[in-house]
Amino acid sequence: MQRILLFTLLIAVSGLNFADSAVEFADLELEPCVLDMPGTSITAEAECGWLTVAENRDQPQGNKIRLHFALARAIKPGEENSPIFFFAGGPGQAASELWVQLQAPLKKLQRTHDIVLMDQRGTGADSPLACEPEDDAIELRVNLGKIAKQVEECLQQVKGDPRFYTTTIAMADYEQLRVALGYDKINLIGVSYGTRAAQEYLRRYPDKVRTITLDSVVPVELVLGGEHAMNLDQAVSSILDDCLADSDCNEAFPLVDKQLQQLIEQARVSPQTLVVEDPLSGDPIELEANMDVLAVALRMLAYSAPTQAQLPFLINDAVVTNNPKRLVSQAMLVISSMEGMISHWMELSVLCSEDYPLMKPRPEDADTIIGEAFYKMLITQCELWPQGEVPADFHQPFKSDVPALLLSGEFDPVTPPRYAELTARQFSRHQNLVVKGQGHSVAFSQCTRDIVTDFINTAGFEDLDTSCLEKQGRSPFFVNLLGPTP
Repeated sequence: MQRILLFTLLIAVSGLNFADSAVEFADLELEPCVLDMPGTSITAEAECGWLTVAENRDQPQGNKIRLHFALARAIKPGEENSPIFFFAGGPGQAASELWVQLQAPLKKLQRTHDIVLMDQRGTGADSPLACEPEDDAIELRVNLGKIAKQVEECLQQVKGDPRFYTTTIAMADYEQLRVALGYDKINLIGVSYGTRAAQEYLRRYPDKVRTITLDSVVPVELVLGGEHAMNLDQAVSSILDDCLADSDCNEAFPLVDKQLQQLIEQARVSPQTLVVEDPLSGDPIELEANMDVLAVALRMLAYSAPTQAQLPFLINDAVVTNNPKRLVSQAMLVISSMEGMISHWMELSVLCSEDYPLMKPRPEDADTIIGEAFYKMLITQCELWPQGEVPADFHQPFKSDVPALLLSGEFDPVTPPRYAELTARQFSRHQNLVVKGQGHSVAFSQCTRDIVTDFINTAGFEDLDTSCLEKQGRSPFFVNLLGPTP
């Protein structure tokens, strides 16, 4: 199911020494743990615990749920050990599972700051919204009847009440964790949907936030998914324009923009039947390379700079060979790397409660790569999935004097730089940075991680050195199967 709904989002390890016995932190018990990320064999050490909260926070004596969290203690705490709370993307990523990827980028910050990663309610281990996936979840086609059936079957399985898994309720969980851990002010880092979560925490608990870092920014006004079609078209067009402005890419693929239109026309009028290998099992999969499949493939490949660099070659290859198999297969490799990282049912609780009531059809999207696919899928699911209550001011901008660092990728197909410009208006003290040639999620490259570190350490911008961004650029375009021009 996660792969059917791949219009949602998404992001070496050094060892730490821990005491042999469990450590009690306020009323929470923490123990050394080894964390991994689904689909990989890489691990990272931390301390882990469970926060018990009321599923319905208005009924504190009612049903309880457990939220898993990881704590990486500061190596040499400063006089003011203001911790970092990390908010994952999706919606639906479990923050603790990302520590494998985040430990190295946040290493400098961990010298003097505790780092806290809690799995937002509905994600991670022991989630009441867990459902068994379908055997053929890898299928890329959009089948509204099948999607509706899966939603109905999941509602019969889930142990929790989906109405109580919204962003605002989840932020009360984070506040409960802050209090339980005995922290005063905290620093927030949010990525993608996590930027919505971080802003909602700031709105509800403004006196508890020292700094906020927003990477791939979601404005509070935004209806998630409402502009996916427009954003993808703009990103793909910009990537191909960049190819045509590059001498090597232009020489190899001088007609790539026209070739994309050929590919789209074929997918709409006479889609081919492909047999591709499942990247995980190696089993053959038969699918129709229609516009739904092409849209998913292009969107997955447009997410990050390394796969953006392959787009012109893959588009050209699909047209020249009259077979989009290589393009679809490469996208499926990207998809397989995300397997198990998103809790789709928590995602639905967020989208159906917070965005679906405001979502309207956009006739202007009919001729885009995605078209109306996302809208139709969301409508199909949210007509069945229970909706929770959302505060009246949830989508209203607010004002804050908390220092805010905003980061965007130039070619982000999901949260383009204009979103950060809109969000920056909320903050009287802010710096808004665009990373050239990059896609979605940019805070943890070698350059930007140092900027984030300095910003959080100083809680200001006066001496923030951003000169490394001038040297930042896109990944070199592939000109053949071997990669870029040597």
